[in-house]
Amino acid sequence: MNGLELIYDFFEDHVRAASAVRERRPIALGVLCFLIGGLSVFAAQALSYRLLLSVSWSSCALLLLWKLAAGFLLVAVLHLLLEMGGRQGSAAGLFVLFGFSELAWALALPLVMLARLFSPLWPLTAIFLGVTFWSFLLKARSLQDSYQISAGRAWMTLALPYLGMAALGLALASLALLSLALHLFKIWH
Repeated sequence: MNGLELIYDFFEDHVRAASAVRERRPIALGVLCFLIGGLSVFAAQALSYRLLLSVSWSSCALLLLWKLAAGFLLVAVLHLLLEMGGRQGSAAGLFVLFGFSELAWALALPLVMLARLFSPLWPLTAIFLGVTFWSFLLKARSLQDSYQISAGRAWMTLALPYLGMAALGLALASLALLSLALHLFKIWH
C-alpha cells in the first residue's frame, strides 16, 4: 500500500489505515502531512488576513516548525498518559495518524477562498472552528484506533493536555496579577 492509498484509507477505512500504519510506521509520510497541514493553515490565514505574523518565508517556516513540534509533543504526552493508564499502543503510529488528521486543514484554503469571494468576513471564524473540530475528531478517532479505547476516553485523553495548558496559563496570569497588585500596594504604602 503506497502513501496515497494509506491517506485515502485514513478517511475512508480508518481501521484498515491504523492497522497499516502500525505495521509500517511511515514516519516521513506523517511529517509530510503535518507540513502540508501547516502550509494550508498558513495560506488560509494569510488569505483571511488573520495571520499573526507577516506573510513571509520565515514566518511560514516558523509556523511549519511549530506545527511539527507541537504534534510531536502532543503525541508524546498522550502516549505517556495512555501508557500510564495501562493501554498499549505505538507512539510512532499515533504520530503518523495525527499527521493524517492535519490534512483536514487542506480544506480550509478552498473554503476561505469561497468565503472571500461571496462574503467579506462573517463565515471565516466558522470555517476555522469547523476545520479545527474536524481535525480534533480525526485525532480522537486515531487515539481510539491506536490504543483500542472508547470514544469518550479518547476525547477526554485528547482534552487533557489542552486543559493542562489552559490551567497553566491561568495560574501564570493569576501570579502575574498578584505580583502586580503587590507591587502597586508597595508603591502606595
